[in-house]
Amino acid sequence: YKSNTKNQTLEIPISASSGYTAMYIQTGDIQNTGIELTVGSENKFGDLTWSSSFTATHNQNKIVQLMDGEFYDPQGQLITNPEYLGKGGVGSTEFRLYKGGTMGDLYTKNKLKRNEDGTMYLSESGQPVLENELEKAGSVLPKWNLGFRNDFYYKNINFGFLISARIGGVVASTTQAIMDGYGVSKASAIARDNANDKGLTMIEGTMVRPKDYYDVTGQAQGLMSNYIYKANNVRLQEVSIGYTLHSAWFNDVVKLNVSFVGRNLWMIYNKAPFDPETTASTGTYYQGFDYFMQPSARNIGFTVRAQF
Repeated sequence: YKSNTKNQTLEIPISASSGYTAMYIQTGDIQNTGIELTVGSENKFGDLTWSSSFTATHNQNKIVQLMDGEFYDPQGQLITNPEYLGKGGVGSTEFRLYKGGTMGDLYTKNKLKRNEDGTMYLSESGQPVLENELEKAGSVLPKWNLGFRNDFYYKNINFGFLISARIGGVVASTTQAIMDGYGVSKASAIARDNANDKGLTMIEGTMVRPKDYYDVTGQAQGLMSNYIYKANNVRLQEVSIGYTLHSAWFNDVVKLNVSFVGRNLWMIYNKAPFDPETTASTGTYYQGFDYFMQPSARNIGFTVRAQF
């Protein structure tokens, strides 16, 4: 598939002399191209039936045009076509829209100052120093979403499971950054436990006090590039087991199936310190951010299906 969304509503900055700091315009061209694949099979082994299917979805998002046409502010002054549009962020991160980029490009805005030999530069008080530098961390949008489902039927018993996976994209954990900054995380505890008699720990090739390091690099305004993670994950998305009651019990009027269903049961593989599929925002932006969110929940329930 290929689809283009044009004339989206975008907020752009304007000169403060107009009496406003920003205005809304309808412009741009956002393109989505992708492919959806499904392959499946069904096999019978006596009373046992096994059906299996694999699905794969790939989507590529691209900003073809950021702003096209001529637009004027409330004073009638022509608005210059901006190089990018900043869409905000958390702490020292920012979403930026560039022509040729995606709607989910995430940037970090500082880095550690280093000595010529690559070690961390420390101030006179022994703390690392941050320098301003814009660097693209990646896009929060996934490249592939995969699903592998299997269902087994034996006489009146049915059993099925679904394994889902996400490949590509990045996420950011402000929660981890703030906990490091306050020294209440597992990482900061390990650093303290590894300190020598002088209270120094080897971090990024430099002996430094853990508190001095995390006071600077932790918190939302710290070194957020340390808290960018790959969003790749694989999970046991669903398991169900059920039984179809004999229709003769209901005078052959209805066929009734009762199943117990569990969802989001097991995170098989995940590099991020939180579930990358959860989000603190329902808006277009701020996807992939963890800011003291509730953890994703497992759900266990049952279904009753009647067929007349």
